[in-house]
Amino acid sequence: MKAIEIKDIVKMFTLPDEKIIAINNISYVFEYGKLYAIMGHSGSGKSTLIQCLGMLDNANSGMISIDGKDVKTLSSNEKNDYRNQKIGFIFQKYYLNNTMKAYENVMLPMLINKEYKNIDLKEKALSLLKDVGLEERKNHLPKELSGGEQQRVAIARALANNPKIILADEPTGNLDEENEKYVLEKLKQLASEGKCVIVVSHNNLIKEYADVVISMSHGKFVGN
Repeated sequence: MKAIEIKDIVKMFTLPDEKIIAINNISYVFEYGKLYAIMGHSGSGKSTLIQCLGMLDNANSGMISIDGKDVKTLSSNEKNDYRNQKIGFIFQKYYLNNTMKAYENVMLPMLINKEYKNIDLKEKALSLLKDVGLEERKNHLPKELSGGEQQRVAIARALANNPKIILADEPTGNLDEENEKYVLEKLKQLASEGKCVIVVSHNNLIKEYADVVISMSHGKFVGN
């Protein structure tokens, strides 16, 4: 079943003396229930693609359909709501609020989810932290957590609204080997539960977990 379909998408950046084509006429279908690894050298367009798939940036041309909806038909506010409900993001930098406890960071996406008005958000956040093995660290600030623990909080936050799609940009980039494996195993589990998981990574370990490995070079998918 299709999660994200892209057709002929192009993304370019205009500099004073040149144009850089970050995504060069890519078409592809990402399905639910699979973990995709997108690999390539720095500057190949991987992170730009993730930004466009997550509606954090707009392609210059082409079509992006997420869960059956052409994102071009959505207003800015509708994109925000759709992204909040459908997509969970995990980044190399954890982007946690340094003044909030772990469970409060996990609660953040739920606070703007209209469907969660009548549930106990703290209880749900604590349940998500328990699921990533951090139940005992719920009241700790980010500075009191290790890098691996911060990334686990970020994963719990990404899952707060039970998104059908997970987009991860170098999620193991700052982690030691033990936490690398934990994060990749968790992403694999999410795919096995029916979510579409798309991971951008330089880490060859991802190949052991991915259902599909896509190589990207000069803004194109190669060898697929």
